[in-house]
Amino acid sequence: MASIIPTIGRKVVPMAAAATFAAGGGIDSSSRFKWATCDASCESPRSPQDFNNTTRPLAENNPFMTNNLGSVVLRKRMTSIGRFSLKSESDTNLSIPTFFLALSGSKKADSSTVPGNTTAAVGTSQTTNNVFTVNDFESTWMNRDMPSRHPRFHSTVSKHDDRFFEETHHVKATTSSSENDETNLQIKAELDRHASETMHFSVYREELRNRIENMLTSPIEVAEKLWEVKISSGAIGSSGAISKVKSEAITTRQQVANEISALKRQPTKGRLWKDAVGETKPMESVLLFRSHHALADGASIMAALSDLCDESEEIRSDIEAELKRWKRGKQGKRGVLGRLISRFMRLIKFIVWMTLGSARSALYQVWLQLTTRTNPFDAVKHDAEKKGLAMGGRAISWCDACPLDEAKRITQILSKANGSNITVNDLFVSCISAAVTRQLIEHEEFMAPVDAHSRKYVARNMNVCIPVHLRGGVILPNESLGNRIGAFVTRVPGEMTHDARGGGTQSCPSVRLMKVHQSLKRSKQSPAPFLSHYVAKFCSDYLPEQWTKNIFRRANCNACVAISNNRGHKNKIHINGMEVESAHGFLPLPPGIPIGVVVQSYAGVMSLSVTAEKWAVPDPDKFLRWCLDEYSRLLETAAKLEKSQ
Repeated sequence: MASIIPTIGRKVVPMAAAATFAAGGGIDSSSRFKWATCDASCESPRSPQDFNNTTRPLAENNPFMTNNLGSVVLRKRMTSIGRFSLKSESDTNLSIPTFFLALSGSKKADSSTVPGNTTAAVGTSQTTNNVFTVNDFESTWMNRDMPSRHPRFHSTVSKHDDRFFEETHHVKATTSSSENDETNLQIKAELDRHASETMHFSVYREELRNRIENMLTSPIEVAEKLWEVKISSGAIGSSGAISKVKSEAITTRQQVANEISALKRQPTKGRLWKDAVGETKPMESVLLFRSHHALADGASIMAALSDLCDESEEIRSDIEAELKRWKRGKQGKRGVLGRLISRFMRLIKFIVWMTLGSARSALYQVWLQLTTRTNPFDAVKHDAEKKGLAMGGRAISWCDACPLDEAKRITQILSKANGSNITVNDLFVSCISAAVTRQLIEHEEFMAPVDAHSRKYVARNMNVCIPVHLRGGVILPNESLGNRIGAFVTRVPGEMTHDARGGGTQSCPSVRLMKVHQSLKRSKQSPAPFLSHYVAKFCSDYLPEQWTKNIFRRANCNACVAISNNRGHKNKIHINGMEVESAHGFLPLPPGIPIGVVVQSYAGVMSLSVTAEKWAVPDPDKFLRWCLDEYSRLLETAAKLEKSQ
């Protein structure tokens, strides 16, 4: 932490105090409390007698300090959105983003020399050099200076006042001379509460699916910890975290490497046994994370954890370079007067955009509320309960969808043909909305067979909720974790000709895509995500918990699905030398929305993951196949257009 004053209760300059707490985990800079904290006291707890014999402004006047069993605990104000997640979640809709990273390959050369990292005996072929362990995670965490970069990871929600986080120790930058000091040893011991090693998965995909479901639906005791990671290792491809195609490619590469290594090895002369080094079998390690939304939003968590990777410095440099280019572009080559006029004009445009856009967004939200009185899946749930088919829990699935370049090519061709600017996000929202429609049709055919022209579940339109990260899914320099997220609701087409039984025209997928694009474009150009962010902050700060829950449920306008779009790294990243082969996130379902889908790009591959109520999506694998079916139709349409051009 920066600028810590070594005297309890001493007042500091307001701006310095705000910077101190903001750097440490997101204190609201508008807070009325301006107290500093005690460096020495947090690291060397006093006895109760010492506290009794000194003047104590601590408990009476300083809301950021509390006396806990004779030790000083540092309090930091929680972000309003973080507290909103605590107030708005329910027992069946927990606000716990979950994701996994799948690693393969070998660790860095120096990793194998760390005690506990090599366990193989002479003559065996396997060592822990090609698996990732809890010890590796803890070492990497400390070496990457995570406690100093993101101290909120080492906080808990205060048991006395849920508006605050609490820290029982100060976090400072790790240096070679301080690796074994009291604070760092305390942090390493604390990491044992967060990181644990488990048995690897023996049933392909199913065990990983069940574990993800359990992590999404099991509460986190936020007064004890805000996040956890479970690490397991086994044969490549055994868990399903890495697709079969990728697993086969990794296995082939390893076999080639083993053959080359065998050719290079010379036989041992004059001995009864051959070279002890055997073939290396490819292994995988799965890091399954979950965290409470009070800590940060899912996109911020993944961005923060990218600081664990070997390319972290390069990633931060790219962000800083992009910011500099953006600032230079705004300033241009104008003089001082020109820059002042430009800033003034931008301010006027911003005020007009925010004022008129907010009014339009509010009216659109009211219109969606009035014209969508029920959620199509409410009838599905009602019929399922009547027939005894309503199931609890979550339906989970994930897949690699397509190469990113291929998806971009489709959008370019269709944009040129229609005179628009279709994005990859538009493309997949269209595919997902088609899958939701087919899911409703299947429910209708199975549970309430009616005439094809008198639909009970399926409507001509449906609402979708789109979460938006206000920083574009990155953490800017000198920022730490936070909840910088908003959302908007928009209307997209429901049933179309090619969705109906026996129907099918090749033009419908592109027609649906254009309607989705037009709807999303209007919402993206509005300040709706910022408006929703500040409304959530207001509800968190000023409204009772029950009101907050009701507003949160009604704000989704009976949306059928929530769709989150996360942009990952262009190239594969590495953690301690091991390659991150795949990454998939799973959306915690907001109250009232039965389906959540994450669209993610990583290393040039688009992937999809679905989290849904089991009564809404009984077969999540089929749901993703429907998404890919719609994508295939759009790919075919784009190919025909390209040939005709």
